[in-house]
Amino acid sequence: MSSKMQNASSIAQARRTVHQLRIEAGIERIKVSKASSDLMRYCGEHAKHDPLLMGIPASENPFKDKKPCTVL
Repeated sequence: MSSKMQNASSIAQARRTVHQLRIEAGIERIKVSKASSDLMRYCGEHAKHDPLLMGIPASENPFKDKKPCTVL
């Protein structure tokens, strides 16, 4: 009886694996060279809007202290 359960379990696992492989086979792939050039172009086009690269203007920075701290 245990042998039949193991066999059914491995058949179910094999079906799941085949299903996953069919899904992955249907995914459209592009070459790494094209993907990297597209990524570099995108980064270049959007760099001027990136606060990590350009910084945040002091007038728009919500974390900037409004007034200096004074110690007595």
